[in-house]
Amino acid sequence: MPKFTEQEKERVRESLLVKGKELFIQYGLAKTSIDDIILACGIGKGTFYKFFASKEELYYAILKNEEEVRELLIGKLLEESLSPKDLLTSFFTASFRYADENPFFQRVFQDGEHERLVRKLPKHLADELAMEDTAKGIQVVQALMHKGILPKQDPAIVVGIMKAVMLLRFHKDKIGEPLFDQVIEKMIDYVTDGMIKDTQE
Repeated sequence: MPKFTEQEKERVRESLLVKGKELFIQYGLAKTSIDDIILACGIGKGTFYKFFASKEELYYAILKNEEEVRELLIGKLLEESLSPKDLLTSFFTASFRYADENPFFQRVFQDGEHERLVRKLPKHLADELAMEDTAKGIQVVQALMHKGILPKQDPAIVVGIMKAVMLLRFHKDKIGEPLFDQVIEKMIDYVTDGMIKDTQE
């Protein structure tokens, strides 16, 4: 197996992330093989394993990259000078828009894709995925509490509420597309009112 310079390693890794993302979006985790990925990247199987132990670990790396972009966008939003109601509404609206415009995120939560990923990942990465998701959510909620936007309460419960609202995006077909946007708008309105209620009393 040839030795790579740091630049070559970076180029191969970037190719794996980009081509892997394209294939996962098109075919999903189960139907995308390592052979598909190495063919798209123009590399050998030995080279693939030099970077990732499995296609699931590549998928996980792509997912982390996508989440970092989302967190940057949300972080900028939280810095804006908005009323608590407007800030939370903007948070949910921006999160929904990001999911709508990101086909990889859409794929992650379709057809048991996320469950398949967690099941196939090594335990330490599956645990890391679960912990990081919750921990980052708690950090955001604690920051909102510190600013007085949210009342002091168990941040894990607030994170759970936020996740529940966001998961509605992936049930558009069950809610019914003609009503979906109106349902989401009302749901965000009701949830944000409930979340900030104690700060307004």
